[in-house]
Amino acid sequence: MTAVVRAEDRALGEAEEYLLSLELFGMRFGLDRMRRLLTVLGAPQERFDSIHVVGSNGKSSTTRMIAALLSAHGRRTGSYLSPHLVSFTERVRVEARDVTPARFAAAVAAARRAAARVDRTLEAGDQVTQFEALTSAAFFELAEAHVEVAVVEAGLGGRWDATNTIPSRVQVLTNVGLEHTRWLGPTVADIAAEKLDVVRPGGILVVGPDLHPDARAVAERVGAERAAGIVVAPAAPPTGLRLRAAGTFQRTNFALACAAAEAFLARPLDPSAIAATAASTLVPGRF
Repeated sequence: MTAVVRAEDRALGEAEEYLLSLELFGMRFGLDRMRRLLTVLGAPQERFDSIHVVGSNGKSSTTRMIAALLSAHGRRTGSYLSPHLVSFTERVRVEARDVTPARFAAAVAAARRAAARVDRTLEAGDQVTQFEALTSAAFFELAEAHVEVAVVEAGLGGRWDATNTIPSRVQVLTNVGLEHTRWLGPTVADIAAEKLDVVRPGGILVVGPDLHPDARAVAERVGAERAAGIVVAPAAPPTGLRLRAAGTFQRTNFALACAAAEAFLARPLDPSAIAATAASTLVPGRF
């Protein structure tokens, strides 16, 4: 048993060492490398339904809550989150549990082999980034775990984010504020446009209740251009609902999560499942 544990620890250490080594090459926008990675891996993102969560704040909380709600309604659900608090394994979850070190290490090993093939086809000075390797490993593991649906949190923005390679059925915009203006643009409208590039033709866009007017205008324009339906979440869940997640803002996040889960399932949620999820879902590191 000790030998098995040590082998798992060694494999996880090698996976984390590889991912950390990619930090040296920084962040580079573009989806070409990510698409090539996923092609080499056999298009794992096509093997499950998906919900894409973008926004300036509340993404991780909302992602966890949507995943928990879908699980409570009988769907085998996975999620991809960022950043992590202690270990990279926290970023990939199946049925409300972090993936095991062994499975995470195996997924990263597959992504590493794919990245080596992709890197050989790229121009000098270009190579797969850390977030691309991590995201492709996450999609690979979610497919291998046979999830029916994955709730995927975007890393930065949306348009050029590595997660913008999933054929999501539902897209969720939590809110939009002035952040990362160097990369996303100087105005709320610019930032909203970058985030809302994840909206798929014929998809369903679920937006938070307190969306900035400029962001709402962009959402309406993108929805019209892509024939996507738009759902505005209520400001709060039903009165009297007890949430385990602390903070009044989490009530807004939970109401948004309920709207997103309902849009995905295309039917009203079970009130008892809502109550059980609200009372049990913990959001680490969010206060």
